Amino acid sequence: MKAVNGGWGPQEWIGVGGPAMRAEGLVGTTDMEALTVFGFSAALAAYPRLSRLADSLVDDVIAARPKAVITVDVKGFSLRFAARLKRRMKSAGWHAPVIHCVAPTVWAWGAWRRHRVAKSVDGLLCLFPFEPEWFEPLGVKTAFIGHPEAFNPAYDAPRRPDPASAPHIVMLPGSRRSEIRHILPPMLAGFEMLRDSFPEITATIPTLPRIADSIEASCAATASAEAISIDQDEGALFRALGSGHAVLAASGTVTLQTALYGAPGVACYIAPALSAAIGRRLVSMDRVILPNALLGREVYPFLFQERASAPALAGAMRQVLSDAEAGRRAANDAEDLRKMLRGGAGSFEAGVVEAMADWLGPPSR
Repeated sequence: MKAVNGGWGPQEWIGVGGPAMRAEGLVGTTDMEALTVFGFSAALAAYPRLSRLADSLVDDVIAARPKAVITVDVKGFSLRFAARLKRRMKSAGWHAPVIHCVAPTVWAWGAWRRHRVAKSVDGLLCLFPFEPEWFEPLGVKTAFIGHPEAFNPAYDAPRRPDPASAPHIVMLPGSRRSEIRHILPPMLAGFEMLRDSFPEITATIPTLPRIADSIEASCAATASAEAISIDQDEGALFRALGSGHAVLAASGTVTLQTALYGAPGVACYIAPALSAAIGRRLVSMDRVILPNALLGREVYPFLFQERASAPALAGAMRQVLSDAEAGRRAANDAEDLRKMLRGGAGSFEAGVVEAMADWLGPPSR
């Protein structure tokens, strides 16, 4: 929205969003929280309500006749909405391009999903440079816009701890309570084992206020509680990374952030047994960790499920902390990632403007 308003002047925006989007001019009566549904059973229960919302939004679009329709994430809802809208536009004898932001990660799991995307939308904005090749053969106009995280100035001059100081690690067990329950205990047990090799080792867990209580309870029950600090204040992640010699992170977007910062470490994930079994069938495990998939090499070793035991986590972290070259390799990986994900653009907004010009015409500013 910022990019379009900056490139073509302030626009009229209608739709679903939150406070940040309303600050950019969005007008709408539905908050984005209405689309937040967790779990299969919850999705089934919410279907009638979401179906009515989709029909209402289709009516709004047909009445407004906008220059373009942009759907953002929430793919289950967005693609159904887009398909309904395209049918209505066809019957009305009018068309506006439907552009989805951002491309689903079909290269990591569910490659068949790209066919449904291709049928539902006219355009696709991609965060990763190799994604257009997955969709363009299906007739979808795609554009690589760069990844907004790569433009964060925090990565341009990262702070580094004194390599001669006692080792300090950053533990990142996830952002959901279910992840905390499954992943944090073996992390804490592994940290306790690390103290055999590094008696003065300490750790920080940067987290969010809504799950800090769960983390505090788990840490308080360990023998190493006094060596672990919990930071739930704004800026906690980068504050922790600036003093960390290595990270122990649950798989997710945070591994891209830590890799962009140039922090060496280990990635892991532990899920409920059924979810893990399904994941093994659907997910390409060599592409789960984003920096590994992007650079085509092992930035972070990935320990999944039974391999993510406390002794295994301790052993992998011990190897990183004992490797004198780990920091240098991580810094090189960070530089390669920033270059790749910025795509030569000076800002994320510049990449968006270039992409949107395919649908909105040359920018006026």
